[in-house]
Amino acid sequence: FAVAGMLLFSSADDPITMFVALEVLSLPLYLLVGMARRRRLLSQEAAVKYFLLGAFSSAFFVYGLAMVYGLAMVYGFADTVQFSGIADALTSSSRGDSLILLGVALVGIALLFKLSGAPFHWWTPDVYQGAPTSITAFMAAGTKIAAFGALLRVFFVAFGGLSWDWRPVMWVIAIITMSVGAIVGVTQTDVKRLLAYSSIAHAGFILTAVAALAPGSARDSESGVMFYLVAYGFMTIGSFAVVMLVRDADGEANHLSRWVGLGRR
Repeated sequence: FAVAGMLLFSSADDPITMFVALEVLSLPLYLLVGMARRRRLLSQEAAVKYFLLGAFSSAFFVYGLAMVYGLAMVYGFADTVQFSGIADALTSSSRGDSLILLGVALVGIALLFKLSGAPFHWWTPDVYQGAPTSITAFMAAGTKIAAFGALLRVFFVAFGGLSWDWRPVMWVIAIITMSVGAIVGVTQTDVKRLLAYSSIAHAGFILTAVAALAPGSARDSESGVMFYLVAYGFMTIGSFAVVMLVRDADGEANHLSRWVGLGRR
């Protein structure tokens, strides 16, 4: 169900389908995060935290889309719920601009939550640490790829006409995300939390391609994001595969102090 939701989330062409896909991919992940057996309490705490914050992000997402498409219906400048229709409407009318931008901001918050963009990244280290490592690898690769696919579809297709409004904000978020992931990651002593902040930093790197969107350069931005995501997905799965293999008598050796001498062993 999670994989089906991810595939649909990044390929949906209307907000209703995209919201259903968001729930289909999220609900199984809330369960999977809480299924670790050796550190059950930490895993269940991570699942509850992920569920509560995920519910808030879903609310932001559906309310933002409702504002955008509701205003489109009220002002009568869009007669379709597809992203291409709202893009045409936004470029042909200037009515309700402030509320439209508020809706875009709410949708952006929800998508940034899913892809671990700062300052909406706080769930990532705790959930990555508490979840079973195999589920963490699946989430770190699959969810981020699906979230960026949805981000490209929403902001390049539906909100491309407003790029001069949201691009400066995206630049700021990219810089903050890269800084938080790189600086805070250096201080971590748990391997999975370290990889979580690495994931946050990578989200910032990819957001620079999204923020670089300019008239006539959308294809270059999209190809750059897709190329990076392929490399990131393989690298992330490989990293967590190594974490699963490094073990001692107590199970996975997640603390960095237990990785001393790993090369010799």
